[in-house]
Amino acid sequence: TTEIYTLSLHDALPISKMSDSPHHDETGGVGELSSPEVVLRSRGRADLQTSGSGVISRTVAGQRDSPASNSLSSVIESVLAHFSRDLLACDVQISLFLGSASSYRHDSCLSPFPPSFTSPAGVKDIQGLRDDLAAIPPLSILKRQLEQRNCQLSLKQLQLLLWVFSGGQSQLSLRTVPRSERMEILGKAGVKKTTTLSLPTHMLQLSNNNTDRWMERCETETTFYAFHGSRLDNWFSILNHGLQQHRSKTTLFGSGTYLSHELGMSLLYSTRGVAWEHSALGPSLSCIAIAQVINHPSVKIHSECPTRGRVEGSEGGSIPQSYILVRDNQLLNIRYILLYGSETTSPTVHASMPRNRFTTWVCSNKMAVLLLSYGLLLLRSEERRVGKECRSR
Repeated sequence: TTEIYTLSLHDALPISKMSDSPHHDETGGVGELSSPEVVLRSRGRADLQTSGSGVISRTVAGQRDSPASNSLSSVIESVLAHFSRDLLACDVQISLFLGSASSYRHDSCLSPFPPSFTSPAGVKDIQGLRDDLAAIPPLSILKRQLEQRNCQLSLKQLQLLLWVFSGGQSQLSLRTVPRSERMEILGKAGVKKTTTLSLPTHMLQLSNNNTDRWMERCETETTFYAFHGSRLDNWFSILNHGLQQHRSKTTLFGSGTYLSHELGMSLLYSTRGVAWEHSALGPSLSCIAIAQVINHPSVKIHSECPTRGRVEGSEGGSIPQSYILVRDNQLLNIRYILLYGSETTSPTVHASMPRNRFTTWVCSNKMAVLLLSYGLLLLRSEERRVGKECRSR
């Protein structure tokens, strides 16, 4: 049984205003990027921390609150603080989290897993998690409900949202990049203003508890930017753990994390997946990362130099043009993520639209549909040929 809370206005704790100037950082990849985790750092604002048991506590200026900070009023205050900071970033975090939770690969790609949905014996309640996620309304509506203290979500559901927004042990944080700044950032990665490629509908900057160290290191190193694409259900894990070379399935030119100088190349690896039906970005998404890479001699690139352009013993030979192979996780960091969604439907409209799983599946598996159609066409042609032969006899 899930206990439902409805608060009157006097139940709420005052919501303190926070600075809108969080500190951010970077990370990067082509087939999968190393990802950062963001530290929510605002002057005069409480930092939220989640213990290994999933209990939420709050610290202000280094002081830890009492266990009462886990009360419903305190959790509501904290969720609203995240909404005030960047509502779209919260939307993206839920969408990527749900993209992993709804995947048939959730055992491997939903990492970290919410502690509150894990039993003492270590059993993961994936169905319970999915059911609670399905009850979350569009964030614009949820924000209004929380402000009016008439939200119908349980304390456990609100704690789940707070766990996602707080970024876990890596302190992952996202910041929406204004449209006016996007081309300048894409230009750093080699995208020209005259490009005919499809540009992302949204861009977010990443930071985590490793950001400051990475930025200090880059002050004394030569770096460049590259793209990394991966299927949607991988991104929650990538952003929380970074790009890990041992998780890469591509080994034709050697083991490691594959990236590219070409946005179009990474788009091929960024398959669209089912995300959150109430998202402001639309019910399906694809994602690409812009990674910053340290130009170390061990980073393999297309080159005439045999030591720089080839991994010894690779099946495919030399590194192809536009490809980059990073074999050390410490040499790359995700700086930004590019999201390809739909801006034509508002989250309020999403709330009233019936979910069409078939249409969403078709949009997410266009290549499979194309191959199936081609196979049916060949089968039909063969049937006609056999029919003609039978009639001629």
